[in-house]
Amino acid sequence: MSILVWFRRDLRVQDNPALSRAITDAKTFRLPLVAVYTHDPSGVAGWAPGAASCWYLDRSLRSLQRQLAAIGIPLHLRRGAVSESIRTLAHHLRCERVYWNRVIEPAQAAVDDAVMRSLFQTGILPKSFDDDSLLMPERMRRTDGSPYRVFTPFWRRSSEVLETEDFGERLMPSPQAVSDPLPVDPGEVDRLGLLDAHSWHGKLARHWTPGEPEALKQWSSFFENAISGYDSDRDIPAVPGTSRLSPALHFGEISVARVYQQCAARLASEPDEKIRASIRRFLSEIGWREFCRHVLHAWPDSLNRSLDRRFDRPEAWKVDPDGRRLRAWQRGETGFSLVDAGMRELWETGWMHNRVRMVVASLLTKNLGIHWREGARWFWDTLVDADLSSNTLGWQWVAGCGTDAAPYYRIFNPETQAERFDPHHEYRSRWLGDGLRPLPMLDLKSSRQQALSRYQIAIKGQAA
Repeated sequence: MSILVWFRRDLRVQDNPALSRAITDAKTFRLPLVAVYTHDPSGVAGWAPGAASCWYLDRSLRSLQRQLAAIGIPLHLRRGAVSESIRTLAHHLRCERVYWNRVIEPAQAAVDDAVMRSLFQTGILPKSFDDDSLLMPERMRRTDGSPYRVFTPFWRRSSEVLETEDFGERLMPSPQAVSDPLPVDPGEVDRLGLLDAHSWHGKLARHWTPGEPEALKQWSSFFENAISGYDSDRDIPAVPGTSRLSPALHFGEISVARVYQQCAARLASEPDEKIRASIRRFLSEIGWREFCRHVLHAWPDSLNRSLDRRFDRPEAWKVDPDGRRLRAWQRGETGFSLVDAGMRELWETGWMHNRVRMVVASLLTKNLGIHWREGARWFWDTLVDADLSSNTLGWQWVAGCGTDAAPYYRIFNPETQAERFDPHHEYRSRWLGDGLRPLPMLDLKSSRQQALSRYQIAIKGQAA
């Protein structure tokens, strides 16, 4: 008999509720402990995992494999349908118990239920633990029981609840070894087939070191050295003013509970109001991550449909029959320097500064008139931090069709944005160099008016 801990998007050994309980029970009942990660290449609702995030996952799993082996826990890796893989492995290993952490994402609750049922039916004890979000969606409802649709009241109420939240069961130091260290077989990860045959992703290794140890190091550096200036620096793409923790948070290499608790503790003791403002602003970004999860949990069809259904009308978007405009945007060849710099940063590093993300998304959906799903698909395939909830809500927010969205008439001007947030051309020069650049592919003023006309026809049934 044995205990199985199922890893999902919690690729860490610290602050891991399921792993901690599994280790405790393995020692209590004197049972061997094994771990498993299952990769389902089909993804969720037609969103198969993107190439950049698969590269990051490959490296993160190798790090986790080494960490678990060091404390005597073998990591089994499986490819295919999750519920079937867990059930089969649990029977093969004669497991008595299976533990895992929840993932707040469409279809994951159904996977949990299927695993629960199949294990119960065969006499195996299953148990899931809260993770992935600070507060689970079932806990955060409006007074009438409906989900929140607007960020500000959601985060206000969440902050009130979090003031008395006890994260004790979710915050644990590095676990003690359960047995002697084990050898590591890199071929286990290779057999998942996460990497493309072409080695284009090799460049990502110059910018990222996936795994819990690096995530903790990065968080510590940001928290100690940069969070104090976050409120003023976060919008300047040329300076390292953000945490760049988004991929680590997505894959669970660091616990969001740890991030929140350390920020809250410092906020309570920090006398400098400017630093307090920066910490509050950073926590509000954690709040947006929470809000995105809760919204997608409440409206799972928003992965493929606009939350504001009026934006699903064809007249809201322009036709791009040969894909020329979309390809120019993807390649960073629009002629707008801030947009092109952002798209080239994305292609080179698998990441893009958040301010620039909003600008490139606005140009695509509003000036170019291309449906937000096309942009979301491109980001999904090229971002190492590709996250269904944040990606979906972010694109719908900019397009003006999501919950708590920017109004449809808010259209970012890429030239004024560049002047304001990259006044010395540092960011643009870094990614575009100093050579010749293409002419702008459209007129900002006329394309803005065309966008307003399209939206007003779709929304109000009348021309501007």
